Amino acid sequence: MPIPAKPRETRLRQSNLRADVRLRGIAPNPRPKSARKLSAGDVSFYLPLSTTRAELLDEGGATDHRFRQMLFDLSTLGASIEVARAHLASLLGLSSPQYNIAMVLASHQNNGGIAVSQVARRLHVSTAFITFEAGKLEQSDLVEKRPNPSDGRGVLLRLSPKGAALVQRVGAERQLVNDHLFGSLTARSFQELSKALSALIDDFAYTLGLLKPGGAVLSELHLGRKAQKKSVRRTTADSVPQSNRARPHT
Repeated sequence: MPIPAKPRETRLRQSNLRADVRLRGIAPNPRPKSARKLSAGDVSFYLPLSTTRAELLDEGGATDHRFRQMLFDLSTLGASIEVARAHLASLLGLSSPQYNIAMVLASHQNNGGIAVSQVARRLHVSTAFITFEAGKLEQSDLVEKRPNPSDGRGVLLRLSPKGAALVQRVGAERQLVNDHLFGSLTARSFQELSKALSALIDDFAYTLGLLKPGGAVLSELHLGRKAQKKSVRRTTADSVPQSNRARPHT
């Protein structure tokens, strides 16, 4: 039985991918010798590598096992941090995003407060999101707003006496959680991990922007639009799903 022709859309995507590879100067990934061959009727199946970047592949670009495991590990770590954050937030009667904001404010409590835009930058969310959540904290008498002396139209956020006392209550538990979550890190590995994660923030935000309806096709990532990546602001949250807009802060 003849194999049906590939849809035009599939052919175009494959063509774009080949052009992408040529522009980046990377040879097409060879079919790994150890690849497991699966059969579905008369059609042989080989799983494409997860990435074309040579830096992320092993065995001279033949396998992506380490990269795939890293993705699985990151997913597990992210879920674990979310659980830990929700636990600490629940001890204070707060939502996870509100807990994040409270912790940022606590770190600037002795400086007279912090601007909404700075909180948004720290948590990689929009200023509108911070304004909304801070408003709910203010209604609960946990946050105070003061005029920003350097910006006549802006305000500074800080914890109220009630909010400060609430945050201090969870201090010992927070230390215990973080000590165990990151117990395997050395001083050097901590510095390297922190640096790597910081560098990935812009990459993730840019890529998620491409996944939005109306965004660029992913194959265009390196086809004349790579320069746009540099313009992505680390504070932009429009490309991040609402459920992920508050960065874990344990």
